[in-house]
Amino acid sequence: MMTKIKTGIASYGLSGRVFHAPFIHANEAFELTAICERSNNEARKTYPQVKIVRSFDDLISDTLLELIIVNTPDVTHFDYCRAALIAGKHVIVEKPFVFTVAEGEELIQLAAEKGRMLTVFQNRRWDGDFMTIRKMLNENKLGRIVEFRAGFQRFRTLIADTWKERNDRFVGIVYNLGPHLVDQAICLFGKPRGVFAQIKKQRDGSQIDDFFHIVLTYNYMQVTLTAGMLMKEPIASFVLHGTKGSFVKYGIDPQEDQLKGGMLPTDTAYGLDLPEMYGALVLDENGNTTRETVKTLRGDYKLYFDAVANSIRHQTEPPIAPVENLLIIRILEAAYQSNDENRVVFI
Repeated sequence: MMTKIKTGIASYGLSGRVFHAPFIHANEAFELTAICERSNNEARKTYPQVKIVRSFDDLISDTLLELIIVNTPDVTHFDYCRAALIAGKHVIVEKPFVFTVAEGEELIQLAAEKGRMLTVFQNRRWDGDFMTIRKMLNENKLGRIVEFRAGFQRFRTLIADTWKERNDRFVGIVYNLGPHLVDQAICLFGKPRGVFAQIKKQRDGSQIDDFFHIVLTYNYMQVTLTAGMLMKEPIASFVLHGTKGSFVKYGIDPQEDQLKGGMLPTDTAYGLDLPEMYGALVLDENGNTTRETVKTLRGDYKLYFDAVANSIRHQTEPPIAPVENLLIIRILEAAYQSNDENRVVFI
């Protein structure tokens, strides 16, 4: 049996409470050892055995900890990852990995020098709808893909009193939701030729970019990625058009809402999509239209943490190699450049 990986979480906000602590606690490969809360003791209500520390420095100075989860505000990711690696820790960092390619390259080199795992929490590779789409493409259900559209829609007119709504370096919807959508597109179709983007502040009084429309261009197809905070009426979350037909999926993977509602990753209903939200596969067979409801695969973020444990204990590749995220950052950099210059930026 593997020695449990003693793990510290750098913050107990939404990310720590919903996306990390439940999985570390439920996975036999890990021990949830420490959580950083600057003034509260909320984590102890659910995890009475956990050690509460008051600063990130206290967290990384704990010699018992092997793994640090950097889930603090985006502007801290580079500095905190660097400090954790220097302290000899393995690191999971929330997306966005960093803000610039140069920052990412420095951290990747440092992790290699220290012999430590560095991986980015791109959890939406394990969304059920996305895994369903990957399976369909692997089975060539749609033929050659000519168009892919994906997006996150929200309706939130009020501006919350959080760091995510305050003007700061690269804070906004592009670096908040963009990494998910760009990562999924790259997983499916590889590196694009170019990027065209429109990035806007749409809500009254918004300090941050709260809408983006990013087009990734390929030789024979186009990818369109959209996210906004003033999108009330539901639109399809995924649309694929190919030479054999189309696939359309509404709704969003249920895992986040299930976890927010208190469901544990070990629950039998965890990760299961509602039947009424299954996608529609519409094909043309010799001029005849066929329609099929496609059951969504079970989403499972647990698979990410299983892969992290194997990487640390058995030196396998991490679930998300940080070098993959350099392309994501390059594309987001190009999106800002495209918006500023109103042109396609080739990469």
